[in-house]
Amino acid sequence: MSASVIPPPLSNGTSEASRPVLAIVLSVVLGFFLVCGVVSFLSATESLLLHRRDLELVDGLLTLLLMLTGVLTYCLLGFFPEIPKRWFVPLCLFAPAVPIVILPLLIYFHAYTSWIDLGVATAHLLLGLLILRRLRGNPSFVWPLVPTEKLVRRKFSWTNLAGVALAPVLVLLPVALLYCAFSAKLALEHFTDGFARLHPGGITMQVREYAREDGRKITLVPMSHVGETDFYQDVAASFPDDAVVLMEGVSDNGHLLDVHSNYSRMADSVGGVEQVKVFKPRGHLVPADVDMSSFSPASLEMLKTVLMLHAKGVTPETLPYLMKPTTPGLEKVLLDDILTKRNHHLLGVIQEWLPQAQTIIVPWGAAHMAETAREIQKLGFRQTGSREYTAIRFGS
Repeated sequence: MSASVIPPPLSNGTSEASRPVLAIVLSVVLGFFLVCGVVSFLSATESLLLHRRDLELVDGLLTLLLMLTGVLTYCLLGFFPEIPKRWFVPLCLFAPAVPIVILPLLIYFHAYTSWIDLGVATAHLLLGLLILRRLRGNPSFVWPLVPTEKLVRRKFSWTNLAGVALAPVLVLLPVALLYCAFSAKLALEHFTDGFARLHPGGITMQVREYAREDGRKITLVPMSHVGETDFYQDVAASFPDDAVVLMEGVSDNGHLLDVHSNYSRMADSVGGVEQVKVFKPRGHLVPADVDMSSFSPASLEMLKTVLMLHAKGVTPETLPYLMKPTTPGLEKVLLDDILTKRNHHLLGVIQEWLPQAQTIIVPWGAAHMAETAREIQKLGFRQTGSREYTAIRFGS
């Protein structure tokens, strides 16, 4: 065979025959990204304008597949340096990054979740169209979406592979963890109005004392289901013997729940104990919570799932409960049952005991404190002092 028919060696690590295949693979990835963006946009629009969630399940499944596709595509970046990273790295990271990036928005504007979802879906679609335009020179849908000539000739590089492999571990993961920790701090302080605070060393609770001109006193004591033994003992020891202590604890006289609350797994994970086992307050203890019969069926079903997960964790037995689709509007129903109704009942009990009690102490969950504090101030109470307790120590 003459030397003239032998093709010259390629200057890059990919053969001419495989470059069109790679272009087709990337086109499928980009096309799927665009399809997911369209479905996400339609789902968010449907939820916002029509208050329906017919596409929510499909959108969720596509998002999971998009995350998997992103991981596989990211792996290709290491082996094929000719893939334009400036366009395909954002495409790979979009699905896993969005839930983390929008956390502050969900914290401060949680009432506008539907608008946030629409904004995310719009950004998803626009990013896909932008990448398509940059790769083709125009937003046309001619196949393949990724032209072969956009795959720049580059040799396989161990340096490129190492950089792609180490970037998630050395850069992306630490940044994501720090951002999540910062968002958790914002969320805890925002939703509890500073009654609970997150610090690098643990979680603290701020006990606030209120007084009125007639001499009546109310002490709000934020609690947690699990915590340090000394936290519960120190808080209980601070209660005067003649105080009226309004106790939290939803009753279940009709036996509507067939699962009992068990926070032992959570307590073990943070190196603490369960509140019910250690917290023994002094004073006149008064039940001040509602009964399960006041909760909606949807809330009861969700509570069963949550209590089962607390008790058993994620197992083959509990996984089917997690896969159940949620009832539309469940978030508002849960908020009304678990917080609003119980807070209003608690405030009614406070007003019932005010004429006969000089000192009232309210050791309830930290999530109940913000609204309770606002309402008792409407009754003429003003904050006169505060004390800080460490409820959970990280690493203890």
